[in-house]
Amino acid sequence: MDLEEISAHLQIQQVLFRYCRGVDRGDTGLIASVYHPDAVDAHGAWTGPGREFAAYLVPNMDQVPLIGQHHITNILIERVGDQAEVESYFIAFHPEATDAGPAHALVCGRYLDRFERRDGVWLIADRRVVLDVSRALGRAPDWRGAAYFPAGGRREDDPSARP
Repeated sequence: MDLEEISAHLQIQQVLFRYCRGVDRGDTGLIASVYHPDAVDAHGAWTGPGREFAAYLVPNMDQVPLIGQHHITNILIERVGDQAEVESYFIAFHPEATDAGPAHALVCGRYLDRFERRDGVWLIADRRVVLDVSRALGRAPDWRGAAYFPAGGRREDDPSARP
């Protein structure tokens, strides 16, 4: 790999990480920022403009008082010039509303992305989400040690939102 290839890989990885942070923090601006203006996202029940996905997702997330987490694991990047086919594995803990109250689901799958570099910036041009594993985890008692840590939140309620 030469420096241009390494730089492209790092920039693409940062876009993937920003997406996860945006979803987990409920930050519509950050989620929208990972897509090119004409990008399409086929994301389960949502298929439409990538930048509009956040406006669909965040209000639904706000209906459940639990925080989710998205983790990116294996990232395979096959770059040719200003385009890259990227397959990223994810593990996500999704909050959901159930008849018994708020709970989590474990969701594992892959983001199949086409990234494009436009005006020197790598962003998602097309995304398809593939679901490989999903399990309802239900509601378990909180870990007793949790009281000693600051709790995560959305937007300005999260400790990462520094003044």
